[in-house]
Parts: sequence; structure tokens; C-alpha cells
Amino acid sequence: MIAGFLVLAAASTFQGSFGLGMKNYRPFSWEAFWVVFSVIGILCFPILWTSVEVPGFTKYIWATPTSILWLAGACGFLWGISAIWYGKAIDYIGLSLTVGINTGVGCSLGSLIPLFILGNIPSSTVMTPLLAGMGVMLVGVAVITKAGLLKDKQNKSDETVSLNEKFMFGLVLALLSGFGTAAMNIGYTYAGKASALAVADGIDPVRASLIAYVIVFASGGFLANIGYALYVLLKNKTHGDYVKHGAGFAYFKAILTGAIWFGALGFYAKSTALLGSLGPVVGWIVFLSLALVISNFWGLKTGEWKGFPKPCRVMNVGNIILILSVITVGYANSLS
Repeated sequence: MIAGFLVLAAASTFQGSFGLGMKNYRPFSWEAFWVVFSVIGILCFPILWTSVEVPGFTKYIWATPTSILWLAGACGFLWGISAIWYGKAIDYIGLSLTVGINTGVGCSLGSLIPLFILGNIPSSTVMTPLLAGMGVMLVGVAVITKAGLLKDKQNKSDETVSLNEKFMFGLVLALLSGFGTAAMNIGYTYAGKASALAVADGIDPVRASLIAYVIVFASGGFLANIGYALYVLLKNKTHGDYVKHGAGFAYFKAILTGAIWFGALGFYAKSTALLGSLGPVVGWIVFLSLALVISNFWGLKTGEWKGFPKPCRVMNVGNIILILSVITVGYANSLS
């Protein structure tokens, strides 16, 4: 179990860090960046990594019931739409606040629903601290969201002025993206049927766990992301970004961002296999909570909170609460 939490910590570090690549990708436009990110991170990297660890993995996908594949693909499509909102929300309201709001919605829905899908409702001895940990996590997210609102308010010379439209739009996008984040874990839980077939065939569960993400991302997830990005690219006629001066670094940043992004999910998948029967439930809460703490650290390092001492203190309180939630959830998992 300790190994599972160590792998989960690595996954959270990647998850909380990949958003750095979405903050400045000049000379690419957003759509030019997103096309490269989609091809590398959402399509190629999951397939390549899985094919190395589980050669011939596609036979387990084709052996999975069609209804399961459709459900997982649909969840992937919902996540794909939300990933676009997530990237745009970072542009509008910053990394820390976007991840905070996304985590609150994605963590609560993305952990509870798989609990019922798995049909493995734990005893009250486990369920009580699990729900308590989730409650503490939501309090932490609320505190961090409050920090973001205080920061925006301090930005204004007249505090009676309502929140600007761009900031409010970013909040809405971050909120909606949380539903897609939950859909990702729900789709992964359904697609776990394919991974189970591989395990029954003698494949190590830690390796087989990657198969489920190929189903979620290489289908609906990729189609949603690449479809919208290409549409905007053609509409804005920004395909010339790919040959602009300095494009080489933008390519590097997009490819690295895609690799780190799926690296987070790949390690998360492995951790769920190591954590036991409640892996997709407990792991999801810890994964997103720690990722939020990491993203807030990067927000501090990149100057998002510079000149905002009071909001920064509030944010740090939220981080402490989130760490307490992770400890509580870890305790619940030790009882299962």
C-alpha cells in the first residue's frame, strides 16, 4: 500500500505541474498548441506507453463488451470538451484557482460514482472516514477558491465594482471542467473491464491498468480535443504559427506538456492497482488533492500571488486543509 501512495504522489506531482506548459506557448496560438498537445499527449503517448508494457493490448479492448466501450468513450468525449475549458480557464484566472475549482467538482463526483459502479460499498468503519476526508477536501477547495476571489478583489481600485466578466467566465469554465474531470475517472472505471481481461490472461495488474486510459482517451477524448482545436486553427487561419520564428521551443513545450500530462494519469492508473479494491475511489481523492497543493506551489513560484499577502495566507490555509484530507482518506484506505 505504501508503494501505491508513493506512485500516487509522483502522479500528483505531474498533474499539478503540467499546467505550467499552458501558461505561455508563444509564438503558438492556443489552437496551434492544442493540436500538438492533443496528438502527443492524448493519442500517441497513451498508445505507445501501453504497447511497451502490454504488447498486443488491443485484443483485450476488442474483447470488451461494446456497451462498455461506448460508455467509456462517451465519458472520454465529455472529458475532452472539459479539457478545452480547463486550458482556457488557466488563461483567464490562473493555474491555482483553476485547479482548485476543478478539483472540488471532479474529486467529489469522480470518486463517489465509481464507488457505486464497482459495487464495492465499504463498511461504515471505512465509509465514515472516507466521507469525512472528502468533506475536509471540499472545505480546503472552498478556502482556496476564496483566496482567488480575494485576489481578484484586491486587483480592483474600486472594491464595489463587480467581478469583471473575464474573471467570471474563467470561474464558470473551471467549474464546468470539473464535471469533465469526474467523467474521466468514471470512464476509466468502466474501461477497467478491459484491464481485468488482461489480468485474467496473466498480465500484471499494474501494467494492465494503462489499457483503460487508451480506451477513454484515444476515442472520445481525442476526437473532442483535436476536432475543436482544428476548427479554431482553420477558422483563425493560424496554421502559420507552426513555422514562425521560435516555433521550435513551442513544439518542445507542447510535446513536454503532453508527456507530463499523461505521465500523471499513467502513474495514477498504476497506483489504483497497488491501492487495492478502493483504488479508483481513494486514489482519485488523493491524486487531485495533492495535485492542487503542487499547482499552488507553482503558482507561488511563478508570481501569481506576488503582492497579494492576505489571499496568499488564505490559500496556504487551504493547502493545509487539503493535506489533512489526504491523511484522513489514507487512513480510511488502511481500514479497507
